[in-house]
Amino acid sequence: MTVKGIFFDMDGVVVDSDPLWNTIIRTVREEYALDMSCLERSDGYNLSTGEAIRLVLEDMGRYSDALLEEILHRIDILYSLHLDMVSLMPGMAETLEMLHERRVHTALVSNSSRRQVDMVLDSLCLRKYFQTVVTADDVTCGKPDAEPYLRAMELTGLTAADAVAVEDSPTGIAAAVNAGLLCLVPVPADFKSCGTKDHDGICHVRRENLYGKLDKFVKA
Repeated sequence: MTVKGIFFDMDGVVVDSDPLWNTIIRTVREEYALDMSCLERSDGYNLSTGEAIRLVLEDMGRYSDALLEEILHRIDILYSLHLDMVSLMPGMAETLEMLHERRVHTALVSNSSRRQVDMVLDSLCLRKYFQTVVTADDVTCGKPDAEPYLRAMELTGLTAADAVAVEDSPTGIAAAVNAGLLCLVPVPADFKSCGTKDHDGICHVRRENLYGKLDKFVKA
């Protein structure tokens, strides 16, 4: 299988943003007395920020448009203040450079906001590697809905047969599979099932082997 495009999720795939988001979540939870247990029950931490905070506020019976906007604004401020906590995932610099040299169409498909994605791309000098960027602000429904990946295909002119997605969360995997894409899932070395298609549309790959796997996909 040879493909023309690779569609990457951002958080947990291209960059390690866990330290940043742990700080943000802890801060807004304390400042606004938020009970975020509903997110733990439903993979809600991988929803778009707006959808996740809306879910929390609705679950607590505290939802209002004004409070949602206030918290999202505070999150953007914290994101900017602690951006230095974000770093590239191991091996990702080499992977992106290889795809760039091969002139493979590379897209970033994220549930983060446009402002957050732009901050990461600029701070880590990644913008040249992504010809197409789809964020939560560019779609009506975020992951796990297929819309972000369908939008990426529309913008790139590629079909599901022309591209593969790289995702690490159940929410993102569902979005890619729902869009008809083969989804590569980077996993730790001790993960039991690697290198084969575990079921339709999903293939687990050891994280350290992702470069080699993508290298095979994009060879003519």
